[in-house]
This record gives sequence, structure tokens and C-alpha cells, in this order.
Amino acid sequence: MTSPLPGGSQEPAPVQRWEKEGLARLQAALVRDMLRFTAASLGDGSVVRGVLPGPDGRGVGRVVVWDGHDLGTSVAYDLPLLDRHGDNIPVCDLAAALRQAVRGWQAPGAQRTASGAGHDRDGHGIPVVAAENIGLLLEDGPEFDLTDALHGAAAGIAPSGGCESAGELCLLGFLLLDRYSARLYMTGEGLVDVVGLDVSLRDEAGTVAVGVTGLAAALPSLVADDQLRYNPSDAVDPYCSKVFDLAHW
Repeated sequence: MTSPLPGGSQEPAPVQRWEKEGLARLQAALVRDMLRFTAASLGDGSVVRGVLPGPDGRGVGRVVVWDGHDLGTSVAYDLPLLDRHGDNIPVCDLAAALRQAVRGWQAPGAQRTASGAGHDRDGHGIPVVAAENIGLLLEDGPEFDLTDALHGAAAGIAPSGGCESAGELCLLGFLLLDRYSARLYMTGEGLVDVVGLDVSLRDEAGTVAVGVTGLAAALPSLVADDQLRYNPSDAVDPYCSKVFDLAHW
């Protein structure tokens, strides 16, 4: 198996900044995010067959993708966990870049490589797309789908998806309203009943925005200090008692 990064056995400087434990945490985050792509897709499409530790612990995670039916369709993609400056790459960026790479592999003009010709193979005989190929996609800026924004909004508000303690806010549901916003259904201490929180999925320029970290951090205070009432909405929803407009966050 050849090294997924150029430079032979010498580790690039950015990797040297990270202890093995730190790289392991980045790898674990990649594994958690890729798990959502392992189940059968709701239509025709590729799914994740597995996530493997990068060869030689060089700051690379390897994701194996297949069509969900024939193991012979498997292709492994090496994803760089660090950028050229040694900073960790957000998992949402890696997922978006992986999707671009998979679509590129499956494009009609790329059918000549379907057998893996021109690519190294790992110990399981799976063709490997090198990390520098994914790195180019990341440098150009990954292309996010509206689905990425929806996932980021729901996961950012309630990462666990449950109520582990009585005082926690709990995400009970979510719904994509249109191409610009989603509604998150919440309950928990400080809320009389289930409420709907409308959040924006795009930035001011209209570009898909992944994650609502500002809102996620502020929401407990908004609820505890009864600040939601300053963000009313005229929307009526049979799945909640009130709707609040937080699209400006």
C-alpha cells in the first residue's frame, strides 16, 4: 500500500503539531459523522461501507463507499483531517468534499476508472483515491447541499437527539419548510409545551450555511430568560403550541 500523502515516510509539518490522541479524536469525529451514511439510501445512491484508520497515522481518514449491493463497486477515499496549516478540517466540509468526489467517480466521463485502473489498492483490494485529490476539493471550497444545512441545524441544536436529563432542551422533530428555512420542534424546562423554532439555512448572500452554532449556544439563555417571546411568528403549526422566528440568528 502506498502512502496517501506525498513525501514518503516523512510526516508533513502540520501533522507534527498533533499528538496521536488529538488525531484519534478527529478520526473518531469522522467515524461518527460517516455513520449516518451507512444505512441504505432512500433512493438509488452510494452508501458508506466502512471508515478505516488512515495508514501510518498520518492525519488521514479512509472512507469506503459502495452501492449497497455489490461489494465490487467499493472505492476508498482518503480524507485529510488537517489542512495545510495544521488546523483540523470540519467534518461537515469533509462530508461535502467526499460527496463531490463520489459524484465525480460516478460521472459518465469517469466510467473508464470504474475498475480502479490508475489507483492504488489497499489490503482488501479496494481502489484508493488519494488524499491530495480530496484536498483540492477542500481548497476550492466544498459544495454544500440544502440537506447539509438541514442536518447541521438539527444536529447543532440537539447533538444527542434525545433528552438525557430533565432540564435539557430536547429536539422532538424537524421539518424543511422551503429552500431557505427549517422548523425545529423543541421541548424542555422553561417551555410550557412543544414549540417550533424557525431557523435559516442560508447566509445573507443566499449561500447554503451549514450549522447554527450561534443559535445553539444562545438557545438555553433565550429559553431561560424568556427571550423567545421577542421573536414571535404568525405561523400556525398543528405539531406545536407556538412558533418563534429565529431566522435572523
